[in-house]
Amino acid sequence: MKDNRRVVYYEDALNDEFSGTKIKRIPLGKYEYAPKGFLYDLVSGFVYWVIAYPLLWLVSKIGYRVKTLGKRNRKMLRGQGVFIYGNHTQIIDAFTAQLFACRGKRTYIVCNQDTTSIKGVRWLVKMLGAIPTPENPTEAEGYKACIAKRIRQRRGIAIFPEAHIWPYSTHIRPFGDESFTFPAELGAPVMAMACTYRRRKFFKNRSPRMTLHLSKPFYPNMKLSLPERRRQLRNAVYDFLLEKAAEEENYEFIRYVKKKK
Repeated sequence: MKDNRRVVYYEDALNDEFSGTKIKRIPLGKYEYAPKGFLYDLVSGFVYWVIAYPLLWLVSKIGYRVKTLGKRNRKMLRGQGVFIYGNHTQIIDAFTAQLFACRGKRTYIVCNQDTTSIKGVRWLVKMLGAIPTPENPTEAEGYKACIAKRIRQRRGIAIFPEAHIWPYSTHIRPFGDESFTFPAELGAPVMAMACTYRRRKFFKNRSPRMTLHLSKPFYPNMKLSLPERRRQLRNAVYDFLLEKAAEEENYEFIRYVKKKK
């Protein structure tokens, strides 16, 4: 039988990007990572919960037919701040953690500065929870304080350590433990969120359905050194992602093939 799957060739699993978005990066400038004030909280809460949340839920359910496995594991994180780590295979990853991993818990997403460079909507992506990664010491100070504050507020922080979007990728790319510094320092729980794909029963050549697998929470062993805690959390997340990606149901809609030198 002829294989009609699209093939994408890559050179660098750590840095190649296939999202198709081309955004001219705009410096953050005097960016307020965690705005204060009752009025801002009121407006951002309305935008998040009343407008964006139900709309994006419909997009996920109707457009991608998202199915969530491991829902019971969310109950273990009630009353706690949590870091969510997932593989990066869709633009909608920007809100899957909010809708399905941290359901009912206000959740923010660590992103690169492309996200806050889209003209006219920086205010909106900020209200929806974008936390852009810093590019200088001044930004780093506000970035760190913001994440620590959100965890104290018992909220969620979503991080995609693969960093770059590979649409419909079925294998887990390598990543280091740098992004696990915050939970390792704060003693906060970590949940892994693995995205896999189900082939359609009908119209099989069309894009597959999405399945999200939620792990039980992983806690850093605070008796270990900081580098050891980071490694511990990274390995727990990576192993879970690998386990779920290897499941038979994970349908390879797009083949990613390394270029030969």
